[in-house]
Amino acid sequence: MQRQSWVPVSAAQAERHPLYGLHGWLRPVSVLTALVALSGPVMTLVFALKAAALPPALLPAGLVVVALLVLGSAIWIVGAVLWFRLAPHFLRAWVELSLLAMALDVAAELLLRQWGPLPPSFGVEGGSMLEELATSALLSALPWWLLWRSRRFRVTFQHEVRANDPALLRP
Repeated sequence: MQRQSWVPVSAAQAERHPLYGLHGWLRPVSVLTALVALSGPVMTLVFALKAAALPPALLPAGLVVVALLVLGSAIWIVGAVLWFRLAPHFLRAWVELSLLAMALDVAAELLLRQWGPLPPSFGVEGGSMLEELATSALLSALPWWLLWRSRRFRVTFQHEVRANDPALLRP
């Protein structure tokens, strides 16, 4: 399959393109992004209440989980803001935010190992760190790859169209 080259267009040209906007398959992505960004603070509050009820010996571990959730919520909120502002640098930011989230997971895992396991009500599983990192990397890379390959995303966010796009011929 021959690789298509992409041509930058002005913001005005991109807005007139039929693929411009958060429509089609980008609409469910938008809904999921908003739901995750809004649910993060709620989950953080629930876990903070659970951490407050922990015995003193486990309180530091509970606070680590809450701190991780606060930072994770902030990462998703920043991602949602960039998404809904149609930021041209969204894909680069996605990679950076995903790497930050994975680094936070590793740091939290290492800190939690010092204090022992949390109660099952926290939902922290005892899986291997390598498996969790691989899963996180895959779950971050798949949407990035789909967006990078999407004509709709490239028109809307990066103001690029394929070199043979009929919309280039319109004034």
